[in-house]
Amino acid sequence: MSILIGQQPATTSRGALADLAQTGIGLVLLLVLAAGFVVLAAWQVTAGLVGYRHLEGRRRHVMRIGALCRSITYGYLAVAMGRLLLDRHAASSPRSTSAGVLAQPLGRFVLGVAGLVIIGVGVGQIAFGVRREFVDQLDDEARTTETRRLPIVVLGQVGYVTKGLAFAVVGAMVTWAAVTDDPRKTGGLDQSLEQLVAGAWGVAAVALVGAGIGCFGLYLLARARHLRRRTLTS
Repeated sequence: MSILIGQQPATTSRGALADLAQTGIGLVLLLVLAAGFVVLAAWQVTAGLVGYRHLEGRRRHVMRIGALCRSITYGYLAVAMGRLLLDRHAASSPRSTSAGVLAQPLGRFVLGVAGLVIIGVGVGQIAFGVRREFVDQLDDEARTTETRRLPIVVLGQVGYVTKGLAFAVVGAMVTWAAVTDDPRKTGGLDQSLEQLVAGAWGVAAVALVGAGIGCFGLYLLARARHLRRRTLTS
């Protein structure tokens, strides 16, 4: 068994992110990611419970439900990063988050629901970006000054659509694990990322998603400068 493992590259048995955790800078990056996802999950839970007070009626309820759904996505990603950090010294492939859920009573049902929720969040983010609904979160200066509005809107659209696509892919992987009831076929988020990169267009796809997420980060910086105060909890 050890000979067979020794003949394979490390990424085959451990996964791309698990290999990243073996390096100093990779460990720091995963720690930052894990902490960031925890904060994002907490933020969305807060928004889901008491946010969107500037809205009324059905619209407020829809936005709050959306925030709670996003908290599930960020929570799943936080747990996935946490497992990678805890299992970084494991000799064999770390147990994926999907495998851990499947091992529990009703795990298949819970994982399937979580996967569908994540897909729904992804689709919602795409629609939010395409419809430019995020523009309402910006102040008058950003919405009326053409030199500011155009780049901010473009960054926001690209960012929301790309983030939505990334969520949809994660949700599809989680749902597939629940449907097959066999985490070995999916390997969880880590091994799935590795398989994507190994594909013919994998590197280009990951680079494109990374650039889109970068655009979303730039949009958030611009939004922080031009945020309408009444939407602070959104």
